[in-house]
Formats: sequence, C-alpha cells, structure tokens
Amino acid sequence: METSVSDDDSQWVRVEKNLASAEDGENLADGEGDLLKVEFFEPATFWTEALPLGTGKLGAMVFGGVPLEFIMLNDDTLYTGGPKDWNNPRARDLLPKVREAVREGNYCDATNLASQMLGPFCQLYQPLGAIELELDDSHQRFDPDSYHRQLDLDTATVSVEYIVEDVTYTREYFTSKPHQVLAVRLSADKANSVSFAVTLLSPLQEGPAQTTANQILVRGRAPGDVVDSTVTGHGMAFAVALEVRTGGESGVVESVGGQILRVQNADCAVILLSSSTSFDGPFKSPVLAAKDPSQQTLAALKGTEGLAFDALLKSHLNDYQPLFRRLKLRLVRSEEDILQTEEFVEKPLNIATGRSSIGAEVEQTRIQDSQEVNRPLGENEKTSRANKGSRKGDAKISTRDRLERFAENQDPRMVTLLFQFGRYLLLASSRAGTMVSNLQGIWNKDLSPAWRCVPHININLPMNYWPAETCNLSECHGPLFDIVDTMTINGRITAKVNYGLEGWVGHHNVDIWGQTAPVGGDPVWALWPMGGAWLSLHLWEHYCFSLDKTFLSDRAYPVLKGCAQFLLGWLIEDSNGNLITNPSTSPEHYFVSPDTGYLASVAYASAMDLAIIRELFQSLVQANQILGDKDVEFISKIKIALDRLCPVKLTHDGCLLEWGQDFQDPEVNHRHMSHLFGIFPGHTITPLRTPELCHAAKKSMIKRGEIGPGWSMAWKNALWARLWNEEHAYRMVVRMFRLIGPEETTERYDGGGLYCNLFNAHPPFQIDGNFGFTGAIAEMLLQSDGESLYLLPALPRRAWPFGKVEGLRGRGAVTVSMVWEQGILVEFSIEVDVKSPALKTVHYQERTVDISEVLPSYVYTYNKDLKLQHSRLKVSGSLRTDGSRCRLL
Repeated sequence: METSVSDDDSQWVRVEKNLASAEDGENLADGEGDLLKVEFFEPATFWTEALPLGTGKLGAMVFGGVPLEFIMLNDDTLYTGGPKDWNNPRARDLLPKVREAVREGNYCDATNLASQMLGPFCQLYQPLGAIELELDDSHQRFDPDSYHRQLDLDTATVSVEYIVEDVTYTREYFTSKPHQVLAVRLSADKANSVSFAVTLLSPLQEGPAQTTANQILVRGRAPGDVVDSTVTGHGMAFAVALEVRTGGESGVVESVGGQILRVQNADCAVILLSSSTSFDGPFKSPVLAAKDPSQQTLAALKGTEGLAFDALLKSHLNDYQPLFRRLKLRLVRSEEDILQTEEFVEKPLNIATGRSSIGAEVEQTRIQDSQEVNRPLGENEKTSRANKGSRKGDAKISTRDRLERFAENQDPRMVTLLFQFGRYLLLASSRAGTMVSNLQGIWNKDLSPAWRCVPHININLPMNYWPAETCNLSECHGPLFDIVDTMTINGRITAKVNYGLEGWVGHHNVDIWGQTAPVGGDPVWALWPMGGAWLSLHLWEHYCFSLDKTFLSDRAYPVLKGCAQFLLGWLIEDSNGNLITNPSTSPEHYFVSPDTGYLASVAYASAMDLAIIRELFQSLVQANQILGDKDVEFISKIKIALDRLCPVKLTHDGCLLEWGQDFQDPEVNHRHMSHLFGIFPGHTITPLRTPELCHAAKKSMIKRGEIGPGWSMAWKNALWARLWNEEHAYRMVVRMFRLIGPEETTERYDGGGLYCNLFNAHPPFQIDGNFGFTGAIAEMLLQSDGESLYLLPALPRRAWPFGKVEGLRGRGAVTVSMVWEQGILVEFSIEVDVKSPALKTVHYQERTVDISEVLPSYVYTYNKDLKLQHSRLKVSGSLRTDGSRCRLL
C-alpha cells in the first residue's frame, strides 16, 4: 500500500542543507563552520562511535551504516522492578554497636558490622530496542570517499551523506521533544531512488509485533525485581511504534511479514518512532498501572499526522535552539581568528531551515519554494557536499583525528566543542517532566549495564547537573528536583526504620523508584547517608542563580529543612565536645586500620560528611533569613550545631584530613576528591576567606595526582579552577583529551579520556565526565558567591589568549559576557534578572568595581579598566548600543 503526501503539499521534497546550523556558512572564518559539529568519514562500528540524540525521554544512537543502518533506542523510564521496601530494620539495632567499635578504634570490626546495615541493590536501566534499515543492493557499491556523518550541536540533528554511482543519498535524524518522536528522512537527488527495508527490534519483546501497511508496533516487558542475578516476577510493560511515510509518485511502502516494512522507488521517505512505558510514578507498580503504553505511543504518532518532516523540524528547533544558543563560547589563539567570525552577531533565524538569515523577510520563506534547491546537482556540487567537513588543505579531518592531535596542537576549538557537547547532552537527557539524567544520561545498550546505569549520588548525579545553572540551562535542573521530591517521601521511612531518626535521608544510589536506603555490597560506598544532603544543595543553588523566592519557600526550604532534621539527629558529640558523624565513610576510599593493619572504611568525622553538613546548615540559615526569619526555633538549633561542628583538620604532611584521624592511605591517588568538597562544589574553603586551607588543599591535590577516570579529571579541573590555579586547571583540560579506543569498555581507574564520539570514558562510558568538564570550564571563566563575581579566575592565558563568552550565569540572577585579548580582559557586560540586595562587586585580578546599583532589563558594559562604558535597555535578547561598536555585539 502506498502512503504519500497530497499533490499540493511539497513538504516531503528534500531541501538542501535544511539541517545546517547558523555556524555553517559564509559568515564564519575558515574552519569555524565545524566548531559545533562532531563528524566522521566512516560509519560507526562500535556503540561509542555512534552519535546521540535525545528528548530527555526518548534516546537514540545513530550508527550511520551503509548498506545496513542501526539506530539503538532508549526510553528514560524503562527500568526493571518496581517500588518495594528496601529498608533494613536491623540497621537501627546495629548502629550503636558500630559507633562503639569506632569509638574504641576497632575500625575493621566497625566495617564488618556496618556491612549488615545494608539493603538490596537498585534496579537496572534497560535498553528499549533498535531500528534496522537494510538499504537496497546498490548501496553495497557506495563510494567510501564520499561518506560524511555528523552531529550538529546547534540544531541537535544528525546527518549522513554519501554517493552511490551518480546518486547522492542523504539521511537526516532528530528527536523532537514537542512531539516526542524520533524522525528520520531518507532522500536522494534522483527520483525513485529510495528503497529499503526497516525492522523494529527489541531484546525485551513480548509476543508478536502488530504490523499494518506502514506501521509496526512492538510490545515488551522489562524484567521484574532483580536481586543479584535472580529475577522475580514481571516488570514494566512498554510499547514502541514505527511509521513510514513516502514521497514521490512511484513510492510504495508495504508490510512484508513479521515486523518488517519495505519501501520501494520513493523520492524520499520519513520514519517516525515513538515509545511509552507503563511507568506511572515511583509509588505505583508498573504491572498494576492502568497506563496503556500501546495507546500512548500510537497517540504520539497520531499527533504528527498532517505534519511534514520540515514542520516537525521547525517545532524541534523552536524548542531546542533558544536554550542551546543562550551561551556562546569562542576560544582562539590569534586576534585575526576572533575578529573574522560573526558568531556573536545576533541574526534572525529561518526556523523552517534552522539557518540564520539577513532580513526578517527571509524568516517567512516557505519550504514550498524548493524547485531551485531540488534541481539535479552538478558534479562539482556533489563532490563538495559529499566531502564537506573539517579540513586542512584537502585532507578530511574527523573528530577522531582532532582528538588524536590534541596532545600536539591543543586546539582550543576542541575545548569549545567538548564544552558545548556537554550542554547538548544535558538538553538531550534532562528536560522538564523527564527522569533524572542517569549514569549514562539516557543512552544504554546493555541489559546488564555497568553499575546498573543508575544515578550514583556520591559524585555522578550531582556532577551531571554542574553545568545546569552556570551554563544557562536552568530548566534542565528540574528532573533532579523531581527525584529529590520522591526521595524526601521514601527517605523519611528510611530515616525512621534504619536509624530511628526524624527527617529524610538518601544514600549512595537512587533509581526510578526512589530508593533511599543503603544498597548492597560494601559499606565503603553504601553506608553514606549524605546523598540526600548533597542533592538538597542543588535546590539551594537553583535559588541562588534565579532568586526565585517562591521556589525557595515552596520547594527548596522544605527539602533543606527535612534533610537538616535528619542530620541534627545523626550528629553525635566527640570527646572534645565537637559534633561529628559516626559511622562515617569517605566515598569508595579505604584506609589502613591502625589496630589490625587491614583495610577498613568505617570511621568517624570524614571531611566530606562535615563539609556537606556545613554547607547545608549555612544554606538553611540563609534561606530562612531571606524568607523572613519565620523558623526561629529550628534555625536556632541549626546555628548551635554549626558552631559545634568539628573544624577542618590537616594531616601530618599539611594536607586536608580526609577522615577524622590521620590514617595511612593505601591509595593516595584515589579517584574521588571527597575531602575537597568544601572547595568545589562547596563554598566554605575559598582563596580569599581561608587561604591557609587552600594551601593545604593544593598540597592534597598534588598528592592525589592527575591520573583518574574521566569524571575524576573533570572534578580536579573544577577544583584547580576554584583555587585560581590556571596552570593546573589547564593541565586537567589537556588530560581529558585522551582518545580511548571504542573496544575499551572494561572497568579501570588508571586514566580516562574520551571516546571518538566525545562520550566520556571512565572507562567504560560514564556521562558525568562530560557534564563535569563543561561545568569546570565555566568555573575557569566565571565564579560567583552571590555577593561578588570573579572574572576569568583561572584563564590559561597562553593556551586561550583570545576569547569571547556570552551568556554565563552567576549567583545573584546575573548573566555575564566577556571578551579578552592577549589573556587580558578588555570588555565585559552584566545583566540581572531581578534586583539582588546582596550582589555588590565584580573582581578581576586585583581590581574591583561596584555593581550594587545595576537594574533589571539593562545591559551594563564595562571596559578593560572596569569603567562603565554604557548601559542600555536589553532589546530582543541581544546586546545593543547607540555608541561606538561594542565588542560583545
């Protein structure tokens, strides 16, 4: 049966370069069109060579194969198991015994006892399935030299292009958040040339597929409760549906049995895919839920009826680009490079094509005006298009090549690309109403993924959201707040059952069901009741960046207070009258127990425990003050506890003390930087307020070393930035650009880096390193504490002598843009969303300027001497001035 568009609708006519970004064009300097592109000149063979797309809910990994294409799929809610009681009543009876063993210095005994306080592991994040495209036999003869595959960060689209004999074939892919579909268009520059078979697969399929003339519906079910390798019962149901539409007079699509559709002799074809699961919230069994995944996923496809590929693309760009384009970064080595680019000039956007246009009238250009761009291409044009990409002379340079060469050339454009890739991944894996970004964002190919692919709170999950506020993607923070809301409910039960305490608590792992009890395994990672407190600080941070008092009073304050209630009960007095934690661990790091000489993990007063508690208590006191000092009685208890918290201590060699005692460290190069939490992401240790502790922190950093998994290097990068040490911060930047082979997926800790598709390698792949890198670069360029802004505090002046950044965010609801030349700030601008009574000063090197009088809706621009050049009303989201040309314009 043929499915085609009406005669008067040219929406399926291929439009040349309609996925091109505003960065790709004649206005950019040579090579700058590739600034925001991840590109290759061969199909992917391994998963870590494929290119990611995502809506926050629906994820896809595009391999770009010829003649066989493979697109792996994920749904962010597809987990094993369901809600259950994971708490351990025995833990409450064991707690005093563990504390007594610690007090007596029997740390191995304490560790052994603590292992009985644990519970079951979290559930597993599951793969959804895959699309398999088998192209017609002629594609066996495609020209490998013509092949080009790319991910364009500016448009959040993937494209594949190659030549077979005299025909140029193009595939275009994107995921649409507004319509919750994956859209793929296959086209050719010769009529009747598109033929292929498409199959929809799932490793969790249950029963036969339901196939019509142009649709496939696959149903499946995740495993039930997974404990170790044992599965109990049935789990979450899901459905995934695929629809094919063709264009051209001769195009035909038909079912050929099983779950295969075949397209023949079309001018172009569009594949749309949607998915849904029976997940209906963390407190309902997915087996008993009334939600019908099949109905939901078919409804999503029905919602695209009458919409052309270009209309879906337009909706996608309208949703994505206003968020992604808020922040622009350029790092270059010469003044000539930075002056030639027009990247910072605001240009009206032709939303139908995703390209910038000179006049507003171009914005109204219709897709129907495609006769010219749909004409047959000449031979020179075919060659030019098929071989586009990063070049040096005539050589094609892939992202893999650029990674391999980074150690030698340290190309700052690669830093820009990886920075923006982190922002792209956050937009693709965490949007309003979706699940929290997990250990791999939303992308996973394995039924038994590394570390279950669940969020790990002792670094992974918080690091995933380090760029959310500073990098101007505050909306992406929402899913983290949602999972915290779930944890506050479950965590109150855990606090009461496991410890007999009020308030709420979270530990090392959390899954879609909101597990808050310690997971199984080893106390070194599991017995760590600071997870909820760390996540609570993200709500406070969101307030600091937005100054949204409604959010603070209605959402953040109750979370902070509930967590503080638990912590007040958890703290106990030591022999000196200080308040400490006992039992206490430093995440995943053993020490040598002095009583036995064996490894142990449970002691007292770890630096991370106390730093998190100090940050949370201080934040709660400030929040109460902002809200009118209404919680007097409770806050008075918090202030007393703050004054009694055990102070930060040093080791015998002048480093920051990691545990309450100066234990022998069997792994001085350990990957976790937990004892430095007060520097970053905390704020209690700073160069201006606590210089002595910063000196000790530097010694700790040197002792820890630079080698580690990708996420660890990102954390070290941010720490050095907070210590205002540009040399060491940049050394960590360079270390990140270490190419890891796609076959390297075995867990190891001796040096991470990047896979060629820019996924961060632990190895294996962990997405937190991507987000951590982006957050760390932001810290190198701008820091803030609510009262002051610190400009270029860790700028590597020799590596990035020239640069521009527009749209960084600081605490105090402020947006900052900067230009520097020869490593020296020459101009900056600030604009505030609301008037902040606390925001007073901008610092640059030894100079300061008072900004206490700045007003909302104005853009204030300052020169290299920190003198105000001009202030103007903000116009249409861009910087405008009536005076001489502003460098930030």
